[in-house]
Parts: sequence; C-alpha cells; structure tokens
Amino acid sequence: MRILGGGVLSFLVLVLVFQLGCAGVTTQSATSAPAATSSSARVESISPASVQVGHAALELTVSGSNFTSQSVIIWNGSAKTTKFVSSKELTAQVPASALATASVVPVAVKDTANGQVTNSVPLTVGDHPVIVTSALPEGQAGRSYAASVKVTGGVAPFNWSTDSGSLPAGLAMDSSTGVISGTASEASETSVGVVVTDSLNSSAKATLAIQIAPAGSTNTVTTSTTYYGSGIGTDGLGNTAVGPFGNVVSYRIRAKHSGVLQQVLIYLIPDHPGYAGGTGGSMLVTLNKDDGTAAHNPSSTVLASYVLAGAAKLPPPDRYFYTVKFAAPPTLTAGTIYHLVFKNVDANPASNFISVDDMHQSNPSTAIQQAVGSIDAGVLLSNEDGSWQPRLGYTPIYQFQFSNGVTEGVGYIEGWVDTPEPIAGPLAVRETFTVSGYARTVNAVAVRAARVSGNDPLVVRLENANGVLIEETSIPAASIPESSLLAPSYFWARVPLASSYTLQPGQTYHLVLEATATSIYETFPIRKGSFYGFQPTTFFPDGYAEFELLASWHGWTQWGAAERIDGDLQFYFSVVP
Repeated sequence: MRILGGGVLSFLVLVLVFQLGCAGVTTQSATSAPAATSSSARVESISPASVQVGHAALELTVSGSNFTSQSVIIWNGSAKTTKFVSSKELTAQVPASALATASVVPVAVKDTANGQVTNSVPLTVGDHPVIVTSALPEGQAGRSYAASVKVTGGVAPFNWSTDSGSLPAGLAMDSSTGVISGTASEASETSVGVVVTDSLNSSAKATLAIQIAPAGSTNTVTTSTTYYGSGIGTDGLGNTAVGPFGNVVSYRIRAKHSGVLQQVLIYLIPDHPGYAGGTGGSMLVTLNKDDGTAAHNPSSTVLASYVLAGAAKLPPPDRYFYTVKFAAPPTLTAGTIYHLVFKNVDANPASNFISVDDMHQSNPSTAIQQAVGSIDAGVLLSNEDGSWQPRLGYTPIYQFQFSNGVTEGVGYIEGWVDTPEPIAGPLAVRETFTVSGYARTVNAVAVRAARVSGNDPLVVRLENANGVLIEETSIPAASIPESSLLAPSYFWARVPLASSYTLQPGQTYHLVLEATATSIYETFPIRKGSFYGFQPTTFFPDGYAEFELLASWHGWTQWGAAERIDGDLQFYFSVVP
C-alpha cells in the first residue's frame, strides 16, 4: 500500500497523527552524569585529557582547588579509589577495561562528607582516525578547485600531509583542515597519498585519485551538454536472466579515462527464484571492442575474459555487488566504445542461470538518461543469433576501476519508487548540496516528477543555504503528463533559469520543488551505491534528497530506516561550458 500524504485531506491526517503521537510525550536521556551542586571544590584540569581507545590501565590526575581527604574522583558516574595528594591534586587508577571503547567520559570530584559534586571535565577515549574520503572530485584546468578530505575517529586537532605521489600542479593541501584547493594549471590524472595524524599521534593513510580535465571539457560521460546533478532517472530495477531463451547481454560503455582496467563492479541477482536458477551456472564475461557501425554492437574481438561462477555461495553483499577481475587487464582509451558481454556457458543454461541487474524506466525517452547518452551507457540484448537490440529503458549499473585508482560508471543502485513524497501546498521536496571540485555556471534545471492531479505549475527554487532565493522558475503542468495517485508516471521536464548563476565550490545550496495546494506532484530519490563499493565518481557526491513535513525538513525513510541521506532527487543543472 502506498501512503501518499498529498492534498489537503492527507495533510490534515498527517498533522493529526503527528499531534496524537506527540501528546504528553517527554524525553529523558538514557544515562545522566552526577548533577553538579555548589561546592568550594573545583576541577580545573585532568591528565591525561585524552587517550587512544584500547589504552592500557593508567593513573588519572585531577587538578583543581579545595580538595580534602574526603574527596573521591567520579569516573562516568562511579566513584574510583582515590589518593589524596594535596588540596590541589587527586589521583586514581583507571583500568584498561574502562578504555576499551571510544567515548567521552565525564570526570568530577565528590566530597563524601557532604555529598557535593564539582563541575565535570571530559576525558576523550578516542578511536583511531580513519580517512573516509574514497575519491576526490574531478577538477578542470584553469578553474578554482576545492575539496575536503574527511576523517572519522581520532582526537582533534589533526595534521594533514601527503607522503607519496603528488597533487596536480597548482593545488595544495591545508595541513590543519585537510582541504585541497587552488587552481590546477594543466590536465592530469594522478594519485596522492594523504596522511592524517591526530593529537595522540595516531595516523591513517589513504591513496586518492584525482583527475583534472582539460580546460573547456565536460565533466561527465561524453554528451552534447554538460550536467551537474544526478542526471539519472529510474522507476526501479530491471533484471535480465543470462541464459534462458538464449539471452546474451552487453553493457555498451564509452570510456572516460585511458589506462589499465583493473576491475569492474557489477550488480547481480544470483539467489532469487525467477531471477536465478539451479546452480547459477557459469557466465563468461568478456570485454569486446565495438564493431564501429552506426548500431554500435559488440564485435568479435575480445580484449579480456573472466568466468563468473559460484556467486550465490558468496556472503552478501558480495554475491550481489560482484567484482570482476580480468587475468590479463586490458588497456582502455578515453572516448572509445567498449562492450562488457555476459554469456551463459553452462551445459544447461535454461536451468542454471543468474541475472544482471540494471536501472529501468517505464517511460524512457529516446536518450533514456539525461546525463548519459544511450551510446555511452546502454544495455543490449541478443539471443545468440548475432542480432543485437537495444534494451529500451535500461541503464547498466557498473564501475570501472583503473590501475591508477581512477573510477567511472553509473553507481545508483535502486529507485525508492514505493516511498514517494508529495509536492503540494506546505509539502515540498528539495536536494541539499555543497559544491565540490570547481565552480559551475548553470543556466537551466531539469527534474523528474509525476503530476497526479491539478494543472498548476511545478515551482523550482534555487536557494542559498540560509534560504535566500537565488532563482525561481516554473515548469508548466503540460510539460509533465498527468497520471494518477494510484498509478503515477514519472517524466523529465527541463526549464531555463531566469539568468545564469555560478555555483561556487564549498558553498551549500537548496534546489526546492513546490506546488500549490490545488495541484499534486510527487517524486522519489535514487539511492547511491556508496555502501557497496561504488565511488563518488559514479554518482552525484555533493548532495542528498529531503522532504518537508510540518515546516521541518527530513531525510527520506526507506527499508525501515528514517532520515536517510544516501539518495538524490532525479535532477540536473545544465552547465555553461
């Protein structure tokens, strides 16, 4: 059942449910530190103030004033056996078990004679730092560039440095923030080793690839227009069983990069009835040259091969998001069309088979996708008779990874079509994004939505992070064919902005979709595959989708998880070259 929540009646129901759910509810923290009471004693500092998680047992020194022989150190609400050194100093032993997990521990002093507790001072048990940035955004020669390398864990402050490879000429890393910025002077594809060291001298390292495109080039797969945004539309996933009916599948892909293709990440369905059968069989995966005809079908020239078998025996998610590693890695040339061909070579392919999974649109245009041409990323189907046909509405899910760490592909893995949010009256949706890489000057915007009732336009607002309007325009209702609440149909609609506007790197913006209460539109996000190994180069890394309810913005709810920020609206800006 789909709960749309659109229209006046649905909105009132949502308000009532919210109010009933919140009536009489109060919140209370699960644990509480000892409440501070007035006392002549005071804690001024502790030593150490921070330790690494897993630290051995230590002696904690508490410095302050007006301590007595009746004073005890309170560690996270519990009294510790305390040694009175002086009125200004106490010590206690902290066992290793208390330092086994990352936490912030309140340390205070209690006077056991009168029960008074001093102020508390935090002691940080810090986890080891981990660099969570897996790839740097693409830049362009001659344009300003800014990108942050992010870390989790560790104890601030951090020091950033590079220890191998090199940043592109013109770029430098800020040692205190980890921000890489500057103006790249020339096109390049490089990798750089980034090191972060925290205040406890614990370090982490990552090797990150960074591409600087030539001046004036596009920053997406080769198309006639430059895009900034997800640029991808889908109504869900569509599988193709490889083997039954003689099915052979080709992913037609135009390479963006030149270099040695180290591995390919694909999406399989190896274990669901109807999508897979029997043992799963054996599938021959080959990388073929294009035949050079206007149809752009696979040729018989094979550049590399791999036999895929036993995927269903792998633990999830590896059985679904499968890595193909060619024994003899081929070398690709940017701008050249290749074909990743899947053929079932089992003795009984009708019974032993698996499926490849792709994004699917119910109402595809000729181009299928807006930011990726069907020649540049398409799905072809053959029945082993040598005749290939485009699989209309299908877009491959894949990731090429080159030996220098550069990645490319289409890394969206599903559409949340079963959880749309309405756009009507006080109900709106938006994409919140912070520009990475270099500045983009945009002059038009496109969105993919359904019009389920009414004839008022879909209003599109571009705002700064503080809500100040930059541009507002409207998409006429006629641009999005009307469907219905029970059977919505989604379509792309593009409209020029009132004027060109430059989106600056490091700045946060909102793209907001609104409508009057007398018309209802709806849309849903598409999910990024970041959790499953897809890199930021294969999806829009700068933002996430939100919806508005009771004047508050929320992340999407999907698969039982609320406030998700791993999905993007189906949208894009047209960028002035």
